[in-house]
Amino acid sequence: MAAVETARLYLRRLQATDLDQYYQRIYADPDVMRTLLPLGPISRAEFDTRVPTFMVEHWAVHGFGPWAVIHKPDNQFIGHCGLRYWPGSSDVEVLYALARRYWGQGLATEGARASLRYGFEYLQLERIMAAALVDNNASRRVLEKIGLQYEKTFEFRGLAVAGYGLSRTDYQADDAQYRLVVSEDDRQEHC
Repeated sequence: MAAVETARLYLRRLQATDLDQYYQRIYADPDVMRTLLPLGPISRAEFDTRVPTFMVEHWAVHGFGPWAVIHKPDNQFIGHCGLRYWPGSSDVEVLYALARRYWGQGLATEGARASLRYGFEYLQLERIMAAALVDNNASRRVLEKIGLQYEKTFEFRGLAVAGYGLSRTDYQADDAQYRLVVSEDDRQEHC
């Protein structure tokens, strides 16, 4: 099982014990969900049928996906970040969503930066993209801080989103704390 440790975060696969906090801190919170589709909280039933399955299936099918984000100082589940295929595309997206209490501390930047590094250095991806609602300035700042370049504004599911991208040739790792923990099974898949 691939996991990543940064200075303040532990990024690992979603576990059944995370689900209650995951729903409450992300998908039931109107402030968090105003920047994520469907732009508002979803029911627990919808969460249970859609979100955990997607995360588990993406890892099973592609060998990577969104991680659960654990805040190391207080050992709390605080959201997700990682990589996934953009819906209906061969493009790989970096994504993140954190509980409101953890906003404004640089944690989204830390997790997204680690996800980029994992994608370029371990998965050997050629390009990683991201999208944020045009008026989501906080998320757009995160994308710019991790080195993604604005490319264009486009429509996705009826919404205007700002598209960003970065190629592996333009990627530069920084000196941020990063430790990759990979199981033998994961090593064999990527050799």
